Amino acid sequence: MAKTIPLIRAANLLPLVRFTETHGRNTAQLLDEADLAYWFHLSPIDPIPLRNGLDVMRALSRTYGPDIGPQIVTQASLPELGYIGQVALGARSPAEALMRVSRALPFHSSHEHIGLDQKDGMFVLTQRFDFDIDDEALHAVHGLFTALLQTICAFNGTRPPAHVRVQMVPHPTHGMAHLQPHFGPSLTTAPDKVLRIELTPNVLGAPFRSTARDRLPQLMALQVPPLAEDASLAASVRAVLGSMIHDGAPKIDRMARSAGTSVRSLQRRLSEEGTSFGTELQTVRRRIAEDLLTRGEIRVGDVAERLGYAQQSAFTRAVRRWTGKPPSFAEKAAKRAS
Repeated sequence: MAKTIPLIRAANLLPLVRFTETHGRNTAQLLDEADLAYWFHLSPIDPIPLRNGLDVMRALSRTYGPDIGPQIVTQASLPELGYIGQVALGARSPAEALMRVSRALPFHSSHEHIGLDQKDGMFVLTQRFDFDIDDEALHAVHGLFTALLQTICAFNGTRPPAHVRVQMVPHPTHGMAHLQPHFGPSLTTAPDKVLRIELTPNVLGAPFRSTARDRLPQLMALQVPPLAEDASLAASVRAVLGSMIHDGAPKIDRMARSAGTSVRSLQRRLSEEGTSFGTELQTVRRRIAEDLLTRGEIRVGDVAERLGYAQQSAFTRAVRRWTGKPPSFAEKAAKRAS
């Protein structure tokens, strides 16, 4: 497993959800099968586990075909293509758009990297992940990313295919022939799991015919918090717990799935950091409880249910243990303050 749980922003699942809704599939069932049923309760900047998002991509690929990436991009507008699509808006050329995306990526995805280098008079765009992904899901991601790049290049009048050559992971069953209608015949198998797209300086440097409103200052003004508080496994567990807790009491087996490991390995890794799943769950519950009770907008019973407590009395005992006072004390203080 990776040292921490790979995370992305909830907004990046939006084009997949809209594609599913447009094609009449039960979106709630799709997300539930990927253990992302809580996604509907999140804000666009909340973190979700990347592995679960890849489960959604894999499921869509099996339902709608291995060219699911280009299908999703074709249907969506650039602003709808998650955080990356919004960051690309306002650039004056594909090269500038890609540089903006590269700089913003750490705020969007914790274990993903995009690079743009020049070699032998050509530009080579690379996209890779820091953890192992099965070829079926990775092929879908490579197709989506290549289609997104083609969409960006189209704004300067470049007709598809925008690239000279693409190296990607083939689908384990269907290979890459199904992508030729989208990207042309210049598809080859990547020697590793890194997507490489070769482009000419003319394509990347040509100015866009019109420049969209620059949304990057607006996005930066939101003061987007980091995906996790620090580089520890425990911090990434807390990040997932903060989202997962929306649909009840999180279980360690669900967290192990998001981490791509066994329950025993997850427990061992957390123990090496001097903590445990139960400790981190209580930390997240306390933070959320203190915030909700201090605001005084939700009844104590509703807060207890929101945090996954089967009985309000159990929640009351937990608050007493944390603060030395019952939850009603904070609730009454909030009402007096208002």
